[in-house]
Amino acid sequence: MNVETAQPADAAEIANVARRAWHAAYGEFLSADAIDATVDEWYAPASLRGTIDREESVFVVAVDDDAAGDGADAEHTRDGRIVGFLNAGYSESVGNVVLSRIYALPDYWGSGIGTAMLGCVARRLVEAGYDRISAVVLADNEVGRSFYDARAFKEIGRQTTTFGGEEHEELIVAADLAELTDIDDRAQ
Repeated sequence: MNVETAQPADAAEIANVARRAWHAAYGEFLSADAIDATVDEWYAPASLRGTIDREESVFVVAVDDDAAGDGADAEHTRDGRIVGFLNAGYSESVGNVVLSRIYALPDYWGSGIGTAMLGCVARRLVEAGYDRISAVVLADNEVGRSFYDARAFKEIGRQTTTFGGEEHEELIVAADLAELTDIDDRAQ
């Protein structure tokens, strides 16, 4: 397993990972239609390519070199299959780095790739001079909450969001980036 910088050609495969992860993580409390509509909007390949190309964005993928790519994108150049991704960037309105996306294929949950991606990104962000990172996680998302809890993130607030016409509580969590830099030294 390798953590690598995302490339625009990875967009279709990242969207596929997002769709599968969202259904597994949120399927018990969000409708399939709400999940698909959100993934279609938030993970449209053209939009993802723009996010990957933004200078102020750090976007990495976890690649399983032992698994073949799915060929979803004709420009795809990786030898392995993308099994996870993480996107973070500084938010002026929040005043620190925001981890906006971290997902892995459900078969890889608990394998350490989320930790490896987070450690890799934390090291890059500390080198760039940042000191804090925050994220938002649905309160009903036990997988996501346990991930953040196990990695030094602390709840700093709550808010409400709407998916598929239904309101859901979100937790705002934050951590010091320096505490995350050595959580997994396998990431390159």
